[in-house]
Amino acid sequence: MFSNKIYKIDKNGKKRRVFWVRGLNIKFHGKNAEIILYEPCVRFRNSTLECTDNAKVIFKSSKTKFRKIYISAMSKNGTIEIGHNLLPNTNCRILNYREENLNIKIGDNCMMGPNVIVQSSDAHPIFEIDTKKIINKGADIEIADNVWIATNATIMKGVKIAKGCIIGANSIASKDCLQENSIYTGTPCKLIKSNCTWTHEFF
Repeated sequence: MFSNKIYKIDKNGKKRRVFWVRGLNIKFHGKNAEIILYEPCVRFRNSTLECTDNAKVIFKSSKTKFRKIYISAMSKNGTIEIGHNLLPNTNCRILNYREENLNIKIGDNCMMGPNVIVQSSDAHPIFEIDTKKIINKGADIEIADNVWIATNATIMKGVKIAKGCIIGANSIASKDCLQENSIYTGTPCKLIKSNCTWTHEFF
C-alpha cells in the first residue's frame, strides 16, 4: 500500500506527501503509482480514481470542481496529465486502461460537458482470425489548450485535438482534429467551421 504515493506541490514547488484527498475515492490496484496535485488543487466531490502499477496521474493547479468524475489510470506505466483549470461537468470519464504505456494529456482551460468519455483503449482486443494479430491496439490521446468537448461526446484512442477546438455534442472523435480554432462534429467528427473561438462565459 505504502509504495503508492499521493503528493501536493505548493506554489513554491515544495512537495509534501498526503494520504487522502477530500471528495476523491482513490483505489490502488498495484504498486508504485503516483498521484500529484498542484496547489491550488482541484476540489473533488463524489469522484473516483483507480490506479495500477507505476501509473501516474497529474492534476495541474485549478480553481474548478470535479463532481462525479471517474478516472481510470489502469494502464501500467501510463500517465494521465490534466492541465490547469479543466472544467468537467458531471459523469465525465477519463479512461487510460488495460494496455501498458498509454498516455492521456489534457491541456489548460479545457471544458467538458456532461457524460464526456476520453478513452485511450478499447479495453478488449480484436484479433485477425488467421494471424491472431491484434488490430485495435490503444494509443495516446492529446487534447490541446482551450478545447471544449460538448455533451455526450467521445474522444477515442490515438486522437489529437488542436488548440481552441470545439467537439460537438454526441460526436465521436476517432481521427485527429488538427485545425486550430475550429468546430468538429458528427459520427465520426468532421470539420464544419474554422476561424472561430469560444468562452467559458454564459450568454
